[in-house]
Amino acid sequence: MASVSSLGVGSGLDLQTLVDGLVASEQQLRLGRLANREAIATERISAYGLLKSSVSLFNDSLSSLANIGTFQARNVTSSNEDAFSISASANASLGSYSIEVIEAGESQSLTGTGFVDVTNAAISSADTAIGGGTLTIQQGGNPSFAVTINSASSSLNDIVTAINESEDNTGVEAAIINADSGPVLVINAVDAGTDNQITITVDDVDTNDTDALGLSQLTFDAADIPGSNLTQATAAVNAQITVNGQTVTSTSGRTFDDVVTGVAITAIVETTAAGTVSITEDTQKAVEAVNEFIESFNALSTSVGDLGRGGSEDGSSAGVLVGDSVLRNLSSQLRRTIFTAVDDTQPEGVRTLSDLGISVDRDGQLSLDSTKLNDLLTSNFDDVARLLAADGNAISQNQQLQSVNFDTVSTIVGEGQLAITVGEESFTVDISNGAANDTLQGIRDAINSATDNAGVTASIVLVDDGAGGTDAQIILTADEVGTESAISVAVTDNDGNNTDLTGLSQLATENLSETVAATLDAPEGVIVRLQAVISGFLGGGGQQGIIDARTDGLNEDIDRIGDERVVQEARLISFQDRLTAQFASLDLLVANLQSNGNFLLSQLNSIAQISNSRNSNSN
Repeated sequence: MASVSSLGVGSGLDLQTLVDGLVASEQQLRLGRLANREAIATERISAYGLLKSSVSLFNDSLSSLANIGTFQARNVTSSNEDAFSISASANASLGSYSIEVIEAGESQSLTGTGFVDVTNAAISSADTAIGGGTLTIQQGGNPSFAVTINSASSSLNDIVTAINESEDNTGVEAAIINADSGPVLVINAVDAGTDNQITITVDDVDTNDTDALGLSQLTFDAADIPGSNLTQATAAVNAQITVNGQTVTSTSGRTFDDVVTGVAITAIVETTAAGTVSITEDTQKAVEAVNEFIESFNALSTSVGDLGRGGSEDGSSAGVLVGDSVLRNLSSQLRRTIFTAVDDTQPEGVRTLSDLGISVDRDGQLSLDSTKLNDLLTSNFDDVARLLAADGNAISQNQQLQSVNFDTVSTIVGEGQLAITVGEESFTVDISNGAANDTLQGIRDAINSATDNAGVTASIVLVDDGAGGTDAQIILTADEVGTESAISVAVTDNDGNNTDLTGLSQLATENLSETVAATLDAPEGVIVRLQAVISGFLGGGGQQGIIDARTDGLNEDIDRIGDERVVQEARLISFQDRLTAQFASLDLLVANLQSNGNFLLSQLNSIAQISNSRNSNSN
């Protein structure tokens, strides 16, 4: 019995097609299921990637609201910006101040003319060498700096370059004026005031450091102008201003730092009348941060809704993550955090985002009542800041103490001595009728003008007396925040009683009310809580987030699918080989049967022919 070399050759049947069909059917059964699982896992990985991106963008938008600095910006307005400029830092004291520029200050300017070269011949060019050596330049009490001039490169131009490019230059500028009479050397102090006054000494290579030859032609000493070789064109003049009637002088420039806490005042020109500066909270930055938060939350809410959307009758397809627990947990935690009130350390009406005018609609989108937010920022600015940005730690504040009521600002309080302690530093203020400072207003001015004031500002406010008129109170405010700047007042009263409610002892600590504490306990703000929720989904600090954990699990599932595919493909090859072998045997069997049948038919035909032949012969 002959064997066949190809399926169906022996039997004539299309067995190869039958085998291919069976293998294809088995392949679809075995590998189609894996391909479907892999497609679903890949789609979910992409969906988690989109979710993570949306959550990250939302988290970024929280940074501004979570930063207490957003609520510490200051608005500064000036009635005379041409006369003085104002800048305010985050800790600037709020209020209105009267400012007058008495003297804008002058920067010292020195000039040199009639220079000669090393032969004592007058020079006509700033490129002519005048002699080498070392210039030592000092401004007021600042450290001096030295400029070495090489004899071969000692022209006025070389000297100007050397001064201006010195790395140790403390604030001196040099220049050349090419006048009709010859080159003029100009040396200016950059800043005004006597602390920037210039002194120039010379170590001349010609060994004579004071004559009018060589480099010593540049000597100058304000204490000996006649003996100097440079001329003082403009003397240094100190800038001087008044703030609320108090005179302040600057010897080191035109800018007055921290005359008012956190405020820098720069004198520009003298004024003939006082101008007004107002420093208020910059609410606009807070409003912008809240709007950014709402916009990014709504974008996240839309993304979550699309990913978790169920299919509907209108033909919209279901979201990739429909029914996913990560989406459900994220949505529920965000909403719960946003609309859960903080504890009672916050005042009524400023405990939730709803109190700020933030509401949510049926689609999970936030909206803002701007009027409500602006009203709260105006009336409860610090409370809004704490509600949003408090980090759970005690908040340092400028402590404020308030006195009892007095009839007027001119009410005589009493005589004696105030010993005021700010943190660990103290200073004393003598109060007496003879010094004309025993009134409420006089005491305020005496405290503020004390040369050794340790960091406290006194002010007066008018309050309702309950009878249609006004009383006056003195307010003591620490210049710095925190308990390290806490204020206490010990009184030595001339009436012999230092703690009662008569005389100067009315201003003793025992009789003052703390209206603003040095520190304020505050729970974590809403935005800080949201950041904690988000960190659980995004991860951070060495911890893996929920989204990444889910993504890693899906990637591992894809790896397992790949391994299983390899196994199933090997099984398919074995299945195909088995089928091929079985059908090959069938093909051979059928071929043999067909051969035997054909032989039998041939024999029967032969017998029939013999029989027919015999019948014919008998007839």
